[in-house]
Amino acid sequence: MTTPTLTAEHTNTPTPDPRPRFGLGHLSMTAADVSAMTEFYGRIGMRIVVDSPGFSILELRGGTHLILTPGDAGVTTLDLIVGDIDETHAVLEAADAQPGRISRGFPHDRFAARDPEGNVLLVNSDHSVGPV
Repeated sequence: MTTPTLTAEHTNTPTPDPRPRFGLGHLSMTAADVSAMTEFYGRIGMRIVVDSPGFSILELRGGTHLILTPGDAGVTTLDLIVGDIDETHAVLEAADAQPGRISRGFPHDRFAARDPEGNVLLVNSDHSVGPV
């Protein structure tokens, strides 16, 4: 089976784009203290886009937005990709996120940590196969 070649006609772009068609635009997460969680995620490397007491938006690599709204704490698992897993482990350790030991292996290195409200952070080394 051959893979079809996408043209500008198929992608609605003026030139072929090697990136996957879809990205994740928004991910919602509830927090008991939206302001404290916004500060935590900004400190560990997410870009703060909107910071208000009852609603925050943080930007991740690739443009995905994490939307924080009031609600139950510790009910979310975030599966994150990073360029430098060792540096990120140190950043999360400094932020008191209690990162576990880095497991090295295929298809990526990984570890787990927790944010201040108990949400699980699964941190993986980047294993993209092309431009994203």
